[in-house]
Amino acid sequence: MKDEIAQIMSLVAYGNAYLQGKPVSYDMNHPAGFHYKNIRFVETVPEDLLARKNVIAEDPNKWFKFLKNNKYTRLYLSFQSTKSLGLADHISSAFVGGGSQWNIIAEKCDKCDIWQTKWRMEFGDLKVYYFQLIKDIDLPKITKTNFEQAKLYLKEILKDMIEFTVKNELANWTKVFQVALDFLSVEESYKLLEKGFLPEGCFEIEVKQILTACDQAWVFGGMGSWNDVVRVKDYDLYTRLSANLYDTLSKAMIAAINSYP
Repeated sequence: MKDEIAQIMSLVAYGNAYLQGKPVSYDMNHPAGFHYKNIRFVETVPEDLLARKNVIAEDPNKWFKFLKNNKYTRLYLSFQSTKSLGLADHISSAFVGGGSQWNIIAEKCDKCDIWQTKWRMEFGDLKVYYFQLIKDIDLPKITKTNFEQAKLYLKEILKDMIEFTVKNELANWTKVFQVALDFLSVEESYKLLEKGFLPEGCFEIEVKQILTACDQAWVFGGMGSWNDVVRVKDYDLYTRLSANLYDTLSKAMIAAINSYP
């Protein structure tokens, strides 16, 4: 999956563990801790990308402390379609800043704050990742899909993808989706997510199965990716399945991460 999605998922998981009193730490050695030194939690994204103006927390651990000190009770992961660049999300996700808008909802009594991902690339390869605060929103009704249901939906779309790729003689893609499907029945935790991706002792094995399968099945990108497939017998079906796969993967990841606490 995209690095930004892996990072925001792990931040929600570790943030909730911290709010529950677990002795966790999120640092540059975390599997999704890339560009750790340039993660900023801000009220306003500054014009100077490296400026410290309006910075609430300069790294994830300081952000966790900010949340706890300000009596937030839990975090939720969410996403919304953007149709950025005039393209469907599964297509635009191949581009910088494309795809869905991924957010963190921080609950506080009957209100919440929303942290939106806002990241830019400047100064060559240097990336600065911003999570921008939107304050005092009425807490939305959060409809939680349990991870058991999400796993069923994920199985169905993966079976559909396998059937489609077999019929269209796309053997390499059949293997990709079959491996993803197989992950949903793996019982050995060490064969699933990279160690430390989720905080220890917080999530069920099914959650790890779902996230590993989603990582394997996240096939959206540029040249050579699933988005680049053109030679199929039914292109309309290909388009519908691709959009459904993207939506199902996104919702499955959210259901998995939001299952704790």
